[in-house]
Amino acid sequence: MRIISGSHYDLASNQANEEWSALIPPAGHTVHVASSAQKNETHTVTLLHQLKCLDIIRLEYITPITTSSTERGSVSGLTRHCMNYLRQTILCRPNLRLESTREEAISIRNYDTVCRDWTKIYREVERNQADHMSYVDAARPQKDIPRL
Repeated sequence: MRIISGSHYDLASNQANEEWSALIPPAGHTVHVASSAQKNETHTVTLLHQLKCLDIIRLEYITPITTSSTERGSVSGLTRHCMNYLRQTILCRPNLRLESTREEAISIRNYDTVCRDWTKIYREVERNQADHMSYVDAARPQKDIPRL
């Protein structure tokens, strides 16, 4: 993948909202894993949690400040969680590449990097969510049909 500036994932356009929403599978960012007691435990996929947090921060950033928001503090608790979570992620798995700080180089920032295939992650998350819904539906008691 070539890292370049682009026109996608803008902050506050209708297209940006659609693009950010499309990063998370329709059923959300959680998966369900059977524990030793055959009980499903809910987990989040790190990649999806990170993307969800970026969108939460983006939405807070573009939301106009109102009197009620200034009374409650600078940012929401969820945004504080996301900032801390992303900080920890970056500190644990940093990209140690050198980037130029020259003014003319900052606007370009083109370099090659190797990315993982996200489509496999999305397919597995969506398969897991569908399996979980089948499990939930099968475990749900069926109402008796009244006899005439």
